[in-house]
Amino acid sequence: MRHLVVIPAFNEEAALPGTVARLGGLPEEYEILIVNDGSRDSTKRVAEELAARSNRPLHVVSLPVNCGIGVAVQTGYRFAAAAGDRFKYVIQFDADGQHDAEFIGLLVAQCEFQHLDLCVGSRFLKNFGPGSRSTFSRRIGIRFFARLIGLMSNVRVTDPTSGFRCLGPRAWERFAEAYPEDYPEPESLFWCARNRLNVGEAPVRMFERQGGVSSIRQLRTLYYMVKVSLAIIFDRLRRRESPAGAAP
Repeated sequence: MRHLVVIPAFNEEAALPGTVARLGGLPEEYEILIVNDGSRDSTKRVAEELAARSNRPLHVVSLPVNCGIGVAVQTGYRFAAAAGDRFKYVIQFDADGQHDAEFIGLLVAQCEFQHLDLCVGSRFLKNFGPGSRSTFSRRIGIRFFARLIGLMSNVRVTDPTSGFRCLGPRAWERFAEAYPEDYPEPESLFWCARNRLNVGEAPVRMFERQGGVSSIRQLRTLYYMVKVSLAIIFDRLRRRESPAGAAP
């Protein structure tokens, strides 16, 4: 059984080579998919050059326009779904160099041995030193969403906005069909918790971004907080769904 590492990339020409290089130590059962989200720089060319030189299957999908992180990640889930039974776990891994590839195996192991449908890589379960836990203002937002999700679902998490995560088939197969478009991490995590999929966390190390620009910029912080909060609240009001194999 193989696993797929999905790298959503928007204007990440500077960071992408280093990010892919860090994945070079993964076992051979891992394949890589770079989803170029309509980048305006040379991300598409860089990704295709990396694929041509790669010693492992490295796929590139380029969206014609910038569609946002949600669509880019969902493209990865759809890629996995189109491959039939080829992939078991799908790992989301940022292109900007913030995620440490050494922890991918831990996320997969947590899913495997704890029977998790979603394992989130948390920067708060273990202190890996300065710069690994984001800025003070972002930590406030992260704690807010952690408490909101805990209140609405009784599932306790420490890093709901983390984009470093591993999903099993019950989660990613559903997300291949429907996935939040804007800032999807807290919303998708809450959907799993609300619908009684097995959610957990594992400690991971994160770094400062090596290039590109964050999708959550200062002027959009208020919009981000309000939009995601309302999405979680409205989702709580919906009838519970029953993914295949989920608890009744």
